[in-house]
Amino acid sequence: MGLRRSKTSKVYLPSNSRYSQFLLAEFKITDNLIEQFEKPENNDKLKPWQSFYQQLSEQLFTVCEAEELNTVHFIANDKLPRVRFSEEVRHWKTEQQITIFYNPEYHQCYKAHFDGAVRAKKVSLLFLATGDSIRTSAADFHQKVSKAVATLIKQLNIPAEKVRLRDHQHLTYDLFAKDKNVEGTNAHTLRLIRRRYKAADFILPEKHDTISYVVASIPVSRKLIKRAGINLVGAKSYSPLYQMLSDASSSAATQFDLKNGAFIANGLTPIVRNSSTKPEQAVGELQMLGFDPQQPKHEFYCSWQDNHLVDYVQIIFAATEQDIKDKGYSKFVDNVDKSLRKMANALDMTPERDEIAVRFHQHLAYSLNQS
Repeated sequence: MGLRRSKTSKVYLPSNSRYSQFLLAEFKITDNLIEQFEKPENNDKLKPWQSFYQQLSEQLFTVCEAEELNTVHFIANDKLPRVRFSEEVRHWKTEQQITIFYNPEYHQCYKAHFDGAVRAKKVSLLFLATGDSIRTSAADFHQKVSKAVATLIKQLNIPAEKVRLRDHQHLTYDLFAKDKNVEGTNAHTLRLIRRRYKAADFILPEKHDTISYVVASIPVSRKLIKRAGINLVGAKSYSPLYQMLSDASSSAATQFDLKNGAFIANGLTPIVRNSSTKPEQAVGELQMLGFDPQQPKHEFYCSWQDNHLVDYVQIIFAATEQDIKDKGYSKFVDNVDKSLRKMANALDMTPERDEIAVRFHQHLAYSLNQS
């Protein structure tokens, strides 16, 4: 049984669905910025930028304390920040990414990530929402962060047009939660961020970019590998597996009018952007995907490596302006749910034991001079 959707355009998600919100502000490290900070007489020659990073991060944390922002990361290593749920506070770094793991209900911290021996190109300020009412408090959190960033860049003499603020909100759940005896559901209209913020008496800048999409993660089980007729002993190509999964996902998506998306099985991290000029591009560890909500191309991209067996595949469904019904995305998410269930049924998956992690993303971004 799929998600229920009422006549008032609400979608009913499992009671154990998780909410998260984080804001990201970035600005370049310039000579003018560096010159504003004192250089200690006994500066470490092996780590010439250590003092600069320490002073700048301390200034950030002082501003954040005044705004009662409890979980903030100062990142000056030119890595892409990502946020995931975990019962343990930890972070994981790769060549291009830094992933912050935390539980928003319990974890609070100020943390700086940098290498004093290296001058980074930019500073990323990551603000994580905390508490047990993240979605209803999203507008208030956004305003606090916006005020803190505005205060900081004023102190640093950084022009507002040089700073872009990004608001990321996620809603995550197991597609088969009910099949695993998770009791209860919660109703959501999944309204646009600007409409939710307006209802909370906060008006976003008129000029801002938005994109909404769903990422479904499916573990590659032995059952799926066998179904594709692949013998792991001596297997040189996994193309039959990926073709089977791609065909099943795209076929189901078409039936529910989901025309914009991607099937990713190359081990790269998909990064979805609002873009009409760069639809698909692999950049190191990242799989860049561009979708234009206003003028969609109605394309379903597929990318995999025949000789590489991934741990899980990811299916992306990008929402368009046409997917907004009754001021929200409940119909869109309902169609994604039905599509994934139809695909799972075609692949003979077992809801009681298998898992498809579904994450609904709502993102917006604007330059601070627009606020």
